[in-house]
Amino acid sequence: SGGVGSAAVQMARTIGLTVFGTAGTSKGLELVKREGAHQVFEHRKTGYAEEIMKATGGRGVDIILEMLANVNLATDLKLLATNGRVIIIGNRGEITINPRDLMARRASARGFTLWAITPEEEADVHAGLIAGLENGTLRPVVGKELPLAEAARAHTEILEPGASGKTVLLP
Repeated sequence: SGGVGSAAVQMARTIGLTVFGTAGTSKGLELVKREGAHQVFEHRKTGYAEEIMKATGGRGVDIILEMLANVNLATDLKLLATNGRVIIIGNRGEITINPRDLMARRASARGFTLWAITPEEEADVHAGLIAGLENGTLRPVVGKELPLAEAARAHTEILEPGASGKTVLLP
């Protein structure tokens, strides 16, 4: 339900994917649904992983974009379909996983950060984002606006559970 997740939902819908979204609050669930997820699941709720597996008919999911790997990765690996992939975008600590969860599904986990892309890849990303903004398939979700003088507060708040959308700093 954050800014990256909201954009991911919008992009996935644009290319015709079925999107399952998760969030930890009712506000976040509403946002993910509004941005285009076909189904939403509360990841703090006991049994949410079973609900997702049921929604896939027991098949599992093909791609998971993981924003908080140290909390969710072990569960993610159990949700993958055969040949599924977890793309790790965010993490705030170490985690121990069972490699058999990947092996049994011939699945993979891959890390991604914009800091490590080549200049050519960066140009492609920028071109794609600009095209999406221009044609309306990408719509930034503003969760909060704060004065620039409160940048430290903004940083603290985006790290807290329940943050949603982009935080915009105003002059």
